[in-house]
Amino acid sequence: MRLSVGASCLLHLSLLAAVILLPIPQALRLPPIESIKVDFVPAPKPPEPVQQSEPAVAPKAVPSAPATQPVTQTPRPTPAEPPMVKAEKLYSAQVLADPRSRGARKALPQLAPQERVIQLCNIEALAQLRRQETGFQPDMVVPYAMKDAKVTDHALEAKGAAMRSRKHWYGLAFNCEVAPDLKTVVAFEFLLGAEIPRDQWAEHDLTLDDGPAD
Repeated sequence: MRLSVGASCLLHLSLLAAVILLPIPQALRLPPIESIKVDFVPAPKPPEPVQQSEPAVAPKAVPSAPATQPVTQTPRPTPAEPPMVKAEKLYSAQVLADPRSRGARKALPQLAPQERVIQLCNIEALAQLRRQETGFQPDMVVPYAMKDAKVTDHALEAKGAAMRSRKHWYGLAFNCEVAPDLKTVVAFEFLLGAEIPRDQWAEHDLTLDDGPAD
């Protein structure tokens, strides 16, 4: 569901500084051929002798072609999708506790429950990506960029999200669960995908200038 992005942009701007300055830790085989059953055929009776002026020359025996078992090609398995990275530590509460996030802390309670879930999960996504994806400087996450996200009062499933880093957009999928009081994220997992070609940005409302991009 494509929800309003106004509140999203406001919260991204107010939380980005807190997220950025948080410390980043170092961190064919063919199937077996079945046995071929061989039956021995009784030898034929020798022919009656025939009087001939010249001895008959026996024709050369032609070896029979060996029987072969047809080989069945085993189809190649479809590559499995990599598993999501499950977060061992969660950061949304730490980001919101930062003094620079005062505006966001005041704005969150005024949002509808589902919009609040989206914002909390976006904060967690940005923090997780900064810590676990070396070389990226994410400054924005759009959970419904490539396809609609599934959001409830306590969870967000975003299989077609997008993440912006250094003025490039990348595919992203994540699952996020929020506490019943809608104050913190309690579970998060994600999978970062390939870069999204620039000629697809407009189709998915992915912009370059609506926030800082290092």
